[in-house]
Amino acid sequence: MNAITEALQVERYRHLLTEMMRPDDLCEFNPDWIRKHGWKVVPAESMARLPQPDIPRLVSVLKNAGSSECIALTTEPVGDMPTCYSVRVDEAGFGEVNRELGPFRFLLTDEGRSWAISCTEWYNLFAAQPDMLEAMLGKPVQQARDEYVRFASGLADAEPDDQLLKVAAQYAAL
Repeated sequence: MNAITEALQVERYRHLLTEMMRPDDLCEFNPDWIRKHGWKVVPAESMARLPQPDIPRLVSVLKNAGSSECIALTTEPVGDMPTCYSVRVDEAGFGEVNRELGPFRFLLTDEGRSWAISCTEWYNLFAAQPDMLEAMLGKPVQQARDEYVRFASGLADAEPDDQLLKVAAQYAAL
């Protein structure tokens, strides 16, 4: 994982991020952008990192799709730390992302934005065109959505306005 510090390059990657995310919340995908690109989004339990058991599958799928490097961008203020990184698409690279950026909200995507993963402290958002998304998740979209709703419901304590359940409904509607 290498910090990208050249201002024009950081600005370019930040622009790519802001195009695909909601302007009021850079952790959440912009529904218009998602629809325009034919993507689906599925929330998944995460606890602020890429789930370790999922990393080998993600690496395999992303490499098979032609990604050897990706970009990690923080989506919240991080003080004096760099906000943009080049990351190898391999288990060591994703492990380093977890160690270095795990305490923060961040987004992973490739330069062509053929897929993206937004990581927050409560959930990850996996996003791509449906076939790619199912490969990344290792299961059908609906099954992954159902699993997330079970996770969110367990934390919601029967509160229908719980934020985790709202996230599930928001992305299921896309």
